[in-house]
Amino acid sequence: MKQPIKKGKNILKSKPKKKPRLRLPNGKLERNHPKFGTSKLEQDFAEQFLDKLGVEYVWQFEAKDIGRFYDFYLPKHNLIIEVDGGYYHSDPRVVDENNLNPMQKRNKRIDEHKDEWALMHGIPIARIWEYDIRHNPTGVMNALKERLYIENKVQSKINNKNRRHKNLLK
Repeated sequence: MKQPIKKGKNILKSKPKKKPRLRLPNGKLERNHPKFGTSKLEQDFAEQFLDKLGVEYVWQFEAKDIGRFYDFYLPKHNLIIEVDGGYYHSDPRVVDENNLNPMQKRNKRIDEHKDEWALMHGIPIARIWEYDIRHNPTGVMNALKERLYIENKVQSKINNKNRRHKNLLK
């Protein structure tokens, strides 16, 4: 006896096909999601500090030469900001330097490599610890203001120096 076909149910259900992820020439998978690799700490830092200061920034700036990403790049100020978590990047106030696990040692090596790249390209790098962001936000804000405004003053002096002098006497 044949089985009756129930109406309203699709017998052959097709699963939605996933989009294939593109591979880069070096074999790594291309990043599709814009928030991939970001953390809650980075989001908080952007909202509490950079957005309040009205600073233009690039989130997850890629150094293509070394295949690494920096947390924030401020193009007008030519400054890289790295927001480091206390545990993962082994803040001495949080973690004992003598008892680092392999992940923490690896992160320290990567941080040193990223610092070297920034130094070679003449881009200053500012590392801000999670402990400071959580426990001393006013100090972090003041340090950022000082760093950004000092760089603005240097740029304005350079611009003023290159201007022609106006003859004010008639």
